[in-house]
Order: sequence, then C-alpha cells, then structure tokens
Amino acid sequence: MESRNASNFKIFFLIKICVNQVLIKKTNDDASSSNLQNKDDEIRKSKRTKVAKSFGPDFLTYMLESEPQTFKEAMSMPEAPLWKEAINSKIESIMNDHTLELVNLLSNMKPLGCNWIFKRKLKADGSIDKHKARLVAKGFKQKDGYDLFDTCSPVTRITSKRMLIAIATINNLEIHQMDVKTTFLNGELEEEICMQQSKGFVAPGQEQKVCRLVKSLYGLKQASKQWHIKFDNVMISNGFKINECDKCVYAKDTSKGFVIVCLYMDDMLIISNEKTIIKST
Repeated sequence: MESRNASNFKIFFLIKICVNQVLIKKTNDDASSSNLQNKDDEIRKSKRTKVAKSFGPDFLTYMLESEPQTFKEAMSMPEAPLWKEAINSKIESIMNDHTLELVNLLSNMKPLGCNWIFKRKLKADGSIDKHKARLVAKGFKQKDGYDLFDTCSPVTRITSKRMLIAIATINNLEIHQMDVKTTFLNGELEEEICMQQSKGFVAPGQEQKVCRLVKSLYGLKQASKQWHIKFDNVMISNGFKINECDKCVYAKDTSKGFVIVCLYMDDMLIISNEKTIIKST
C-alpha cells in the first residue's frame, strides 16, 4: 500500500510540474506576442513626409462623366435627348417583339419592379459612339417555386471553341463571329411573371395595370435558360444536330457543304467551307 501511494504521489507530482511549466510557457508566449504586437504598431506608424508623384508630361488623365443611375437623373442631364432616343429605341424593340402586355393585377400576383440601366458605348479613341439604355427587371426579388423553377443554361466549352478554330485553320474554312441583339428578349417564359410599368412610359389611363411578361427580360434569373431553349428548338427544327460531347455545338450537312454553329450565351461562331452557307445560316 505504501509503495502504491508513493507511486501515485510521484505521478501526481510530475503532472503538477508539467501543468505549471505549460502555464509558465503560455504566460511567456502571451507576453512576447504582446511585445511583438506593440513593436509592430510602432513600426507601422510612418513618419515620412508624403511627396506628390508625377509621371511626367507624357501622361494625361481624362475624367469621364459617370452614367446616370436613374431615369430622373438621365432626363435632367444635358444628354437627355440622346438618352431619350435610346430609351425609345429599346421600348420599340420590346413592343415589336411582343415581350410584354398590359393586364389587370390579380390578388395573388406580386409584380416585380424594374429599372433603366444607362451606358455610353465608347470608340477605340475614347470618344462616345452611342448611348444605350436597357430595361432590367428586378429578378433578385423572384421566389424559387413561385415565379422561378430552374436557372441553369449550358455554354460551349472553351476546349470545343479552340478545337473548332484549330480545325478551321488547318482546313482553311470560313469563320464568322456574330453577336445576337436583344438576346434575352427572345426566350418565351413558362412562368407567370408580372412587372411594374417602367418609369417614363406609364400608359395614360391604365396606371393601375401591370406588365405581364410574355417573353424573358434582362434581369430575370431564368432569362439565359429560356434563351437557350428557344435557340435549341429553332436549330433542331432547321435540320441541325446536337454534338454528343458538347450540347452547344450544332452541325448540319447540306448539298453544298456543311456548317457548324458554336453558341456561347449571345455570341456565336459559324464555321463552314462556303461563305454562302454562312450567310444563309
């Protein structure tokens, strides 16, 4: 019994010594870290006088006026006639495509808001090329399962684009690149979505009505998906076949030759052995 008590005492004593050493080491580490922090704080305080830098007379600085953030701000600027022209052009495009229609607001419907986005397109020399306006729906207020079900949209793989360009270069094929205007205005919506009338274009006598979106609009979460579905249906109906390895590459054989279409959002690469086939595509 005495030997067992002695061994237990020895173990207890050793544990106590180890704990004390750990506590002492921790205290020393905390003290040293605080000292280092104080030194770092002293080092960070720079006492050097600031000198204005100059890049010389060969460098010029241009100050560009920022784009208007709201419709009211755009109409109060000296460029208001140009912004108004851009807005009218966009509204005309929306109405011609039958993107929306005025309807009475139902009790179970909550319309989304909308906003105008303004942008100046510049030339290579920095001068203004044109003024552009875009009507954007506030899609961040959409609710999953109510006016939104799926948002995925495939795009061409970068390896597919590189391979097609390499094949076209080796075989001396024609390549044409094009951008689709008003891309997201072409997709037809499957959900019932309403939007408030845009500022500056409220129909007189129909202020209480809302815009029911027949086709997708910029800002909607499913806009890219609906555009791809519409493009896919049109391509298949015109005899194109989808590539098994990349769902955004379409090919078609004709009596005059072949044509390959590579889709990446609103940009397309059209590759063929004849220019006439590219123009007809």
